[in-house]
Amino acid sequence: MITSKDFDRSILISHLHDQFWSQEYYLAANRVRQWKATKGSGWARDLFRQMDEIGSVLTEEMPAAFETNAARRLIKSYFRKTQQFCSRGFLERGDLSEHLAMPQRLSMLFEMIEPFEYARKPDYNREMFEFYDDLHQCQLIRPAR
Repeated sequence: MITSKDFDRSILISHLHDQFWSQEYYLAANRVRQWKATKGSGWARDLFRQMDEIGSVLTEEMPAAFETNAARRLIKSYFRKTQQFCSRGFLERGDLSEHLAMPQRLSMLFEMIEPFEYARKPDYNREMFEFYDDLHQCQLIRPAR
């Protein structure tokens, strides 16, 4: 018999699935990938350098920096949200590891978002990244380690 809690969890999973497969997420992921592909080895630091210059110098690259930062924040919020739902008991770890946060999806988190976090603040909060690393028994590559 399906319980009310199971039904609520399935609705939550469906909603989160729709967010991760949305056009908004797709565009954000492409924006972040494009930034990395065009900025060279200092790509993560370059974003925050440009964001810091906003008050002093306006360049033609500023719109790209704003869009990339917004994309970074959106992607991070999706992962943070699912981690919080799991940590608070609304989702089970299997809901993430088998569906919402499969290894191929986590490549975006570890290869793009975590380096941005490190570039923004070297002593960034690693809780979410550690959670997802642990979810897959530390088998995924984390370049920011």
